[in-house]
Amino acid sequence: MTTTRLSLAALTTAFAATTVSAQTVTVNQFEAGPVPAVPTPDAWYESDIRGAGTASIVELTGVGGDLENNQPLPTGAALLTTGGDNNDKAEVGTFADFGSAAEILTTGTLGYSYYKENVVGGNAFAAPSLKLNIFAAGGTGDNFGTLVYEPTWNQPGGGSAAVPTDAWQDVTIAASTGAGDNSSGGWWWTGGFGEGNTAGGPPIRSLDEWAALFTANDPVDFANARVVGISVGVGTFNLDQVGYFDDVSLTTVTGGTKTYDFQVPEPAGFAVLGLGGLAMLNRRRA
Repeated sequence: MTTTRLSLAALTTAFAATTVSAQTVTVNQFEAGPVPAVPTPDAWYESDIRGAGTASIVELTGVGGDLENNQPLPTGAALLTTGGDNNDKAEVGTFADFGSAAEILTTGTLGYSYYKENVVGGNAFAAPSLKLNIFAAGGTGDNFGTLVYEPTWNQPGGGSAAVPTDAWQDVTIAASTGAGDNSSGGWWWTGGFGEGNTAGGPPIRSLDEWAALFTANDPVDFANARVVGISVGVGTFNLDQVGYFDDVSLTTVTGGTKTYDFQVPEPAGFAVLGLGGLAMLNRRRA
C-alpha cells in the first residue's frame, strides 16, 4: 500500500482549532478531488483515486446476506474497488482540524466497520484501511505523516494475515490497541516527526507508542501537531478489491464523538411525498 502526502498547510491555517461535536454526520456523496485548500467541513473527498480505482456510496437494501443484514448503520455504505492493475487505488477522506495529535493519539478512540468481498484472484490480505494525517504548521520540514491501520496487521493470529471475507468486521481502536508487540496490532507510519517510513509493515505500534516516539524525537513540532485528516482507502498493489466501509468515528476527551454514516440520498419525491402526507394528516385531524 502506498500513501500520498496531501497539501495541508493552507488547510491547517484555514481552520481554527475546534472541538469535535458529539454528532452523527450523514455523507451522501464523495466530492471530486483534488482536495481544495479550504475543504468543506464534514465533506468527504476522492482524495486519491488512481487507475481503475472507484469510490461510491451504495444502497444495501435487498442485497441480502451479511452485507445487508449486519450492516452497522443501515441502509447504505461506502464502496471502494480496484481492478487488475497494481497502480489502481481508491481512497476517500475528510479534512479539518480534528484536534491535538498528542491528545488524540494518547486518549482518543477511533472506530469503523469494513466488509471485504471474496473475489477470486483478489489480494487476500487487502481491505479498507483507516488513516490519520498528522501535521504541525510551521514545523521543521519533518512535520507531516500518516498513520495507517491495516486489517491485515490486526487479525487474531498476529503478523500479516488474510482478512475475513463476506462478513462485516466492527473495529474499535483505543490509544493502547496493539501496544507491546511491534510485529502486529496497531498502526504503521509513513514517516515524519523523527521516525522513518515503515513501508507498510513492522514496526506496527499503538497510537500512544507512536506518540511517545514523536515526543521524544521531535518534541517541539509534535507539541503543535494536529490531526488534519481521516481517510479510508485500498492502496496500490491490491488487485481486484471490493470493499465496503461505514460508521467511521472519532472520540476525543474534549470533543465527544463524531460519527460518519454513509447513505444514498433519498429521492427528492420521497421528501415531497412525506411533507404532503404530513399536511393531509394535519387537515384530517383539524
